[in-house]
Amino acid sequence: MSAILHACQAVPAKAVEPGTVLFVEGDRDGALYVLVSGEVEILKGDFQVNTVSDPGALFGEMSILLNIPHMATVRASKACQVRVIQDGEAFLRSNAAISFDLLKLMASRLHGVTDHLTNLNHYIHAV
Repeated sequence: MSAILHACQAVPAKAVEPGTVLFVEGDRDGALYVLVSGEVEILKGDFQVNTVSDPGALFGEMSILLNIPHMATVRASKACQVRVIQDGEAFLRSNAAISFDLLKLMASRLHGVTDHLTNLNHYIHAV
């Protein structure tokens, strides 16, 4: 079990049906969402940027850490179980043990974006 899932195991899991929006791009709710099972899609406008099915994946952390509105919409693409931590900032500040898992998650996302942009750049210059 990831440190993130372990740290929030006291928070009740919530069943989420496919098509349910967890949060909307541009909104602020201060909540942190932890995927227990299932799959969500990340949308910028109507464009699907990614799908995520990794247990322990966090959503809403960028908004909390940067104190900005959500940068994307997160919607269940399959039936999911999520834990919703209403005061995400307090949770992150009080759970230093999850820092390494959070850093790994964010590094993985940055790596994926960098890889995508590099491939896109190669494609543009090849055309």
